[in-house]
Amino acid sequence: MTKKPVEPAKARVVTIIAPSEFEARIEQFLRRTGATGYTVAIVSGHGAHGGRTPGVLDAGNVRIETIVSTEIASHVLEHVVQFYGDLDVIAFAADVDAVPAGHFNKVAAPKP
Repeated sequence: MTKKPVEPAKARVVTIIAPSEFEARIEQFLRRTGATGYTVAIVSGHGAHGGRTPGVLDAGNVRIETIVSTEIASHVLEHVVQFYGDLDVIAFAADVDAVPAGHFNKVAAPKP
């Protein structure tokens, strides 16, 4: 039995790190924009905005990642700059090869 070569989908992974109070709003935006899925994790760390660790009175930060088309990735990054540019929110994107390709070849174009 010969195996078929893996043919990944070419896509972009977008990562957004934000205070947890923005999680629902960012998730709604991603769905409206055409992202078909995303992953959310509670994170802590230290950077230009200082340190942030989940605690009793502070829910900390979330990291939201989604794999999308180049067009949607650009739209998401623009949105972060426009709506969260002065806040403790960062975002970055990178090219990825995603499998199974069928999950990612259906990625839609951004919605207005």
